[in-house]
Amino acid sequence: MREGVIYPKFAEKFFRIDFEASPMPVLSLYPIPNPVELEKLKVELCGLEEHPKAIPWVLFKNIPRVKLKVPLICQIFNWSEMVEWEGVRLVDVLDYFRMETHPEGFYAIHSRDGVYFETLSRDEARDPRVLLAYGLNGSPLPEAHGGPLRLVVPFLQGYKSVKWVGAIRAYRNDPYGIKRLLGQSPSAQLNETWRERYEIKVPKGKAGDPPLLSQKPPPPVEIPQLTISKFGKVQGKIILHEKDKKGKALPTKKATLCEVLAVLRVGKREATRKALDQVGISAYTIYEGLGRSRQRGLKFKPQGEGGQNGEAVITFLPKEILTVLVESTKVQAVIEAIMKTNRTGKGQPGDGKVFVLEMDEVLRISTNEEGLSAI
Repeated sequence: MREGVIYPKFAEKFFRIDFEASPMPVLSLYPIPNPVELEKLKVELCGLEEHPKAIPWVLFKNIPRVKLKVPLICQIFNWSEMVEWEGVRLVDVLDYFRMETHPEGFYAIHSRDGVYFETLSRDEARDPRVLLAYGLNGSPLPEAHGGPLRLVVPFLQGYKSVKWVGAIRAYRNDPYGIKRLLGQSPSAQLNETWRERYEIKVPKGKAGDPPLLSQKPPPPVEIPQLTISKFGKVQGKIILHEKDKKGKALPTKKATLCEVLAVLRVGKREATRKALDQVGISAYTIYEGLGRSRQRGLKFKPQGEGGQNGEAVITFLPKEILTVLVESTKVQAVIEAIMKTNRTGKGQPGDGKVFVLEMDEVLRISTNEEGLSAI
């Protein structure tokens, strides 16, 4: 029925393929999630540095409904269909629920199967053509085509239009998507032939999923001894133990990687983030922890028999732990940014500690990138 379709070479990896389905082919890389009615659907929303919230569909009722007749284009398998979608604009959802990300950030849209997800840059996500669709050609969106709710991104390849939407999450950096992580597509951009056929204009601004860079890590470089103001020197050398093709160890070389680990007081996360932004650091991890530090925790008399005997109970203080991997030449700037926003002043405890750890090697699991390329 559809001429010119290119059958996938990796068809055995799909859970379901039907190029004869109407009004569009049915393609599912993973098992289709259990059905759910739109009125009973809950969409998990998670803004940048926020806790996720499960939003019931009834709370979407005040967002304006729109109908758009736009194409769904599958460049990989060489087919397209012009259909009418009904739904809400993604940008309206982001604004209504105040779900913001970094100006250069991204959004990941996850399927309810718990595995499939794809990403859009902030600029792409805010394009008015991007929909969360629940209707197709005047009828409720069929389950086979992503119902009850799917993403529609008409200016990118079809695999970006995630079916069975269950979650939208904000990120500072592009987490990529399943297709790219599996090596099935290096970029979601449509080629010139498709753009001309449907007169498609790509949104201005930053694009998600840019072409992959070379996975070959840069050669190690010699660097001077690093001196950190008010902290003395980082002692020793960072060593990479490389091997030749036969597995024989090569002469050691200096590397350029350090981990900065900071134990901070609660309430300074946003100020710390802004300070790190100013020195060009956007990739890091913050998680909650407990500690006693110089305060020796919180002391109080317990209720009951213990309190009558004058016994003191000590509890641990809540802390936030920040870790960031950087080139050693950037360690000083990172430490100064942390100190600037977390110092409490002379004689006032609770401002935290900073550690600098030398890294022998860093490996990114998804791409096998090493060293600086990995971070």
